[in-house]
Amino acid sequence: MRSAIVTALLISPALYAQTAQQKPTFAVASIKLDPKADGADSHTGPVTLSAQMTLALFIAMAYGVKPYQVTACPKWIDTGHYDILAKLEHAGEEALPPDSTARQRADADIARLHAALQSLLDDRFQLKLHKETKEMPAYALVVAKGGFKLLESPHHEEHGMNSQGSGSQRTLTATGADMGRVVTFLARQLDRPVVDMTHIQGFYDFTLSWTPDDLKTTGAADQPALPSLFTVLQEKLGLKLESQKAPVELLVIDSAERPSEN
Repeated sequence: MRSAIVTALLISPALYAQTAQQKPTFAVASIKLDPKADGADSHTGPVTLSAQMTLALFIAMAYGVKPYQVTACPKWIDTGHYDILAKLEHAGEEALPPDSTARQRADADIARLHAALQSLLDDRFQLKLHKETKEMPAYALVVAKGGFKLLESPHHEEHGMNSQGSGSQRTLTATGADMGRVVTFLARQLDRPVVDMTHIQGFYDFTLSWTPDDLKTTGAADQPALPSLFTVLQEKLGLKLESQKAPVELLVIDSAERPSEN
């Protein structure tokens, strides 16, 4: 279920550079604790958000960061799962240029929802946080020897990344993905910051299938182990991950309160 939040975490609400007073807010919102829930799931529309996850993951979504960039304090924000259903009064298309593309409109809708989610978390969870920068182990995504192997996608108005898993095998299908979306996906899979050093522009379609290293010896007998993610990146895309250290911005949670349900 956790793969369903990949796309939602790709767009930063920084696209909406409002002050706190200018941030959009939800017209209606419902928050409920679900003690039986596990994993994470999220669905968004132009004006709606329906999601089930921990508060830590909601914070990551709202601020456009990776889950490992949220430092949990108190610890319950990383364990209890909440259902949030929320709706804006209307989409924010009036703030966009009339010649905006479908991709730009979709990205702006997601950014507006995430900015409204910031307001909701501040109000209902009494969330207080600050930012810190810390040097952490990371990967640099670079072009491998032999060069980049993909041609630019003809699907300029379509974009999506769908990750699926069965047994010991994982598959990623990407449509109209740029390097920003690729490094976001890799960071989530590897649970480590990934820095784009490819200097590659444009949007690309591709499919990758691999077996995570921790599943190579525990996979189903009828599913032979596939190459690692590191290997298929180089073989299929012509990209390579190199270990390094990099400064990473963290969101440090100073305090949060459990909300009353409605």
